[in-house]
Amino acid sequence: MSENLNQVTLEGIDLKNRFLVSIGYSGGILEIQLSPSEDGGTDDVKISFDWIYSFRLTDEGDLLKLQNDLCGKLTLGIYTLNDSGYLRWFNEQSFEIHNDEKLNHYLIVTSTEIVEVISIVDPSYKAMTEDL
Repeated sequence: MSENLNQVTLEGIDLKNRFLVSIGYSGGILEIQLSPSEDGGTDDVKISFDWIYSFRLTDEGDLLKLQNDLCGKLTLGIYTLNDSGYLRWFNEQSFEIHNDEKLNHYLIVTSTEIVEVISIVDPSYKAMTEDL
């Protein structure tokens, strides 16, 4: 398999034991809100992409082939996946007009869903207290 999985570290934020709370898209901006950690965390986490080309949401139990292909390396967290089938599909569908751009395939893996995002910008993130 030519896909290369790299974990993205969010400084000061642990993504283990979090669930997808909401996902919103408007004007090219994608916002993903994750629940507080089940092991005592009190803050939700908001992950934002300021510009995306494509995204998809899939129940983690329906991505068995992807999980098998990645040999168990896909655990809770955020990853980039180089040379992925999703990137190849997107480039084919857009007649490769984005070949000169550095497209990234991100995976946000929660306890129950996987959100995949194709973007040229890195995500921003912040912990959100309940009174925000």
